[in-house]
Amino acid sequence: MNLLQVCLEGTRTAIIEEISQWIRATNGSQALLLCGEAGTGKSTISHTIGSKFEHQLGAFFCFDRTFAAARTPSNALCTIAYRLGIKFPKIAIKLLAIIQANPNILESTNILELWTALIVDPAQVMAHSGQQVLIIIDALDESGKREDGPRVQLLSLLFDRLHELPEGFHVFITSCPESDVIGHLQSKEVLDTHPIQVQYMSDIQDTNDDINQYVCSRMMKDGVSGKLKEHECKILAERSGGSFQWAAIVCTSLIGQGRGGISISKRFERFMGLNPSSANDLDALDELYGFILNDALDVHDEDVMTGYRSIMSQVLAAFEPLSQATLQRLQTEDDEDTVSGVLSFLGSLFTGISKSDSVQVWPVHTSVLDFLLDEKRSKRFKIDLGQGHELLAKGLFHVMFKNLHFNMGNLESSYIMNSEIEDLETKLSNTLTPEIIYACCCDLWVQDLEKFFFGYSLYWMEVLGLKKKIHIASRAATHTISFLNNLQVFGKAIITSTPHLYLSGMPFVPENSKLHTVFERCCNAQHQAAFSSQINDWPDQQVILRGHTSHIAEVAFSPDGRRIVSGSYDSSTRIWNADTGEAIGDPLQGHSHFVTSVAFSPDGKRVVSGSADQSVRIWNADTGEAINTGEAISDPLQGHSNSVTSVAFSPDGKRVVSGSADQSVRIWNADTGEAIGNPLQGHSNPVTSVAFSPNGKRIVSGSYDNSIRIWDANTGEATGDPLQGHSGFVTSVVFSPDGKRIVSGSWDRSIRIWNADTGEAIGDPLQGHSNSIMSVAFSPDGKRVVSGSWDESIRIWNADTGEPIAIQMESPQLLLLQPFKELQDFPFRSCYIDDDGWLHGWYCDPHSLVAIIWVPPKYRRTLLLPPAQLVISSNSSCTLNLLNFPHGKDWIKCSLGNIAPDADTD
Repeated sequence: MNLLQVCLEGTRTAIIEEISQWIRATNGSQALLLCGEAGTGKSTISHTIGSKFEHQLGAFFCFDRTFAAARTPSNALCTIAYRLGIKFPKIAIKLLAIIQANPNILESTNILELWTALIVDPAQVMAHSGQQVLIIIDALDESGKREDGPRVQLLSLLFDRLHELPEGFHVFITSCPESDVIGHLQSKEVLDTHPIQVQYMSDIQDTNDDINQYVCSRMMKDGVSGKLKEHECKILAERSGGSFQWAAIVCTSLIGQGRGGISISKRFERFMGLNPSSANDLDALDELYGFILNDALDVHDEDVMTGYRSIMSQVLAAFEPLSQATLQRLQTEDDEDTVSGVLSFLGSLFTGISKSDSVQVWPVHTSVLDFLLDEKRSKRFKIDLGQGHELLAKGLFHVMFKNLHFNMGNLESSYIMNSEIEDLETKLSNTLTPEIIYACCCDLWVQDLEKFFFGYSLYWMEVLGLKKKIHIASRAATHTISFLNNLQVFGKAIITSTPHLYLSGMPFVPENSKLHTVFERCCNAQHQAAFSSQINDWPDQQVILRGHTSHIAEVAFSPDGRRIVSGSYDSSTRIWNADTGEAIGDPLQGHSHFVTSVAFSPDGKRVVSGSADQSVRIWNADTGEAINTGEAISDPLQGHSNSVTSVAFSPDGKRVVSGSADQSVRIWNADTGEAIGNPLQGHSNPVTSVAFSPNGKRIVSGSYDNSIRIWDANTGEATGDPLQGHSGFVTSVVFSPDGKRIVSGSWDRSIRIWNADTGEAIGDPLQGHSNSIMSVAFSPDGKRVVSGSWDESIRIWNADTGEPIAIQMESPQLLLLQPFKELQDFPFRSCYIDDDGWLHGWYCDPHSLVAIIWVPPKYRRTLLLPPAQLVISSNSSCTLNLLNFPHGKDWIKCSLGNIAPDADTD
């Protein structure tokens, strides 16, 4: 707890006592919200309460923009859980058991999952203990943008689910009156469930007296040069309009460094010329900030204003706050006073105006930041973040070109995982300075990128691996160049053991990728593992999604391609991160039987699922909660009398269509869950597949009666006769992107294309599969059709001619491990490959288990280990030769040395 932020003794006594009584109460509301405008002193009160109830305080978390990257809702819950564990041993034991059972829980971004697993469940051990537990969440309004999913989830949680905590738990929250915060409060008042006690700062009495006492304590104490008289302090307090922030900044400015030649008395008179009307008026703070900047800077000197905009844009554009010293080292200019020449005059608006590497520079209040970024408010003092990003980017490369080199962590052996290195963080602090860490962990985009890639990118990835931030490389690549686009294939290996960026990376990088060129220039080919099969492209299999406990019935991508939804015979639906393969939140539970079909809504915000339990459910894709489609939130869409086999959203997301084994098709209102019209009847056997046309006016369905039907989506009437032609069950149907054609797949092993207006077959059946067709789809341009079959192949067809374009069959080559020319030279007694792809070996002398090399997913299943020496296969085998592999302490032999910065990149 920061004692420097607590209320001055004798101030805010009434509100502090009111909050104290709420904490001591054994019944009543478990939550109290202190709501008020910026600068009214909410955070100071929260720190005071935390200090006063230190014995009961389980956790304190502040959402502020000083560490915006870390102050996320998910990190907030993880931090609160950690603090509760530190404070209460019983909770710590429960938390440890939960994390051991599910190690990935700490990486989850699902707020409800984290709330239940890390807060609610562990807290139950404190039930009936009589212990009062206080959790403080400060500046809730800074928890992200209003439309952000995690913020929406967090607000919903704090306003709707705090009752899940045991009696004795109290949650004290402070926030500005943002519209979404007020909206949640109003909805709670309407529902009158689990009420939250609310105190508004504007209702607090004697605020001006408290501010006067605060001003006197700062401006009349011994040691303050040019201190104010008592009546002047009273005038300053009255001018504050009830804003502690206004008064505090004026005091700091009067005490600090102002423009030369002006006494504190004159500066006081100028400040008193400002007249804030009330604590709720941001104009008062804006006027104050503009006055201070005018006082500190010569706005008519273009050099002064250019320097101000340059330095301030970098301060505000930094993805995490930087110290004045670090900012200076990021400058490309030789002037050593560039940063201090601007910041030293702005101590009343910014914290950290110091040359210490440990003190970070950032606005003293979020209202200062908002002011500087809004041109309507700050006018000539407006800061352009774009300029800051560009200048910082140049500084980042300046630092990296100067400091990056091979083996950034001075790692001794490739056998030792990063997590096993004793005191790694201390060792890294000697070589990874704040500016190097910042430079490597910040997204990169400048004209020097190609020079950086060919000269320093591998060493950059070393730093990311050591700091467990390898995901930054992939994110940077998405916005820059394609050569790192699939780095996540090796990302986990680099984080686990950074030397394997080189040892395990080079053998498996495709030869036609630019990254392979970098490896060739940086790494000694004579000291590398050799893979005999030429890899022309990145492995098809990037990640394996594990979590379901039974067969997967259907999967689908979200419209933006970032998530995947899956339905399973384990009765659950899951949502996955499409880049990392990690499950997002808990499984979506509610169906009581197989989940047979899943789909995302066009906006990606909802998921629909159909099940053998005869129901359809709609879910919030961000929170995992069932959408309110009836009187109860969890009401499924009921109406089918047999298994639901297929579901889909309409293009506008307002309707859902479902097909069922009851031989019918139904249309539903996606918002209310009500059935629209009567069931669409006509099929004489189970319906297997349904889809909307691109304009949402028609629906197509396929059935076990070997036919396809087209329906008017508004009237539910069949349009025309059934489409006949297949001699077996129709398993899959879909419209072309222009809505003019329909493609169908069948158990008769054929694909057919139909005119969607006339119902006539276009051309002959597409023949080639040797078993039933299970799924068909059009390409986005409508020129190709893809089909998947039980013959274990995928085929691609020309949609106009019906001719096959390509055939892709899963037929992995056998991989034979040949460690050395003679088997007896193999230095390991035995070896095995684990689930993460690491080839481990028991070293003969000493007898220890070590990691040898990491193998990508594509080659693990067919990896044959010594003593196998001969493989007979219908496919050509490929080998991984470790004859010259520099494992263990020899790993540094793989490097050719640092690449010259001016290396030719052609």
